[in-house]
Amino acid sequence: MYRGPIITHLSQYCFGLIISICLMVFFFSNTTLQAEPKLEVRQTLEQTSVITGEDLRGTVYIKNTGDEPLKISGVSSSCGCTTLKLKKRLIPPKKEVELVFIVDTRGKLGLIEKTITIHTNTADSPHIEIVHFHALASGMGGADTQSIFEPPCASCHFDSGIGKSRKELFEAVCAMCHPSGKFNSKNPQALQIMISEGNANIGMPSFGEYFTQKQIQSIVLFLSK
Repeated sequence: MYRGPIITHLSQYCFGLIISICLMVFFFSNTTLQAEPKLEVRQTLEQTSVITGEDLRGTVYIKNTGDEPLKISGVSSSCGCTTLKLKKRLIPPKKEVELVFIVDTRGKLGLIEKTITIHTNTADSPHIEIVHFHALASGMGGADTQSIFEPPCASCHFDSGIGKSRKELFEAVCAMCHPSGKFNSKNPQALQIMISEGNANIGMPSFGEYFTQKQIQSIVLFLSK
């Protein structure tokens, strides 16, 4: 006659135990899912304006605001004129590392935009950090625009366009400085003079000695459409 209450008590105990186990599993699973690295980035520049030809120096501070280690698998810049120095690739939670960058401003004039790409083990990787600064003319001569045909600039501004023409040549050599592909003039003659002879006062290099006439004409045709 005591069996009924004992079974009922055991059933209640087992039911309560099952509920407790389920709650513990849910709690630990939820905790595990929420534990992840989180990237926070801030940037500083030693100067926001430099005389063309001077190095621009800055630092990107990479912080892990998450609960798991943040791993940096790679960093890269938009062109060879920007060199990067990363001090550490593994960032513990709540810690920060410095990514130092130096931009060679030879041949640059006006408002300049460079990008630094950071690849990590976060869900929203990669992160693209944009660097803006002004390159000012050193005098009436404008910028030393022809320096882009020397190392390390030539690898991006010239070498990548060898053997190419029209849109393919524009995207390989010109698009990094003229991403929109839009110019004030679509006059073929004016474009040909600008590409061939350049204009140091607006930071435009002369490609006449480096591109073939056929290549220059192909870009003119592409831009004058």
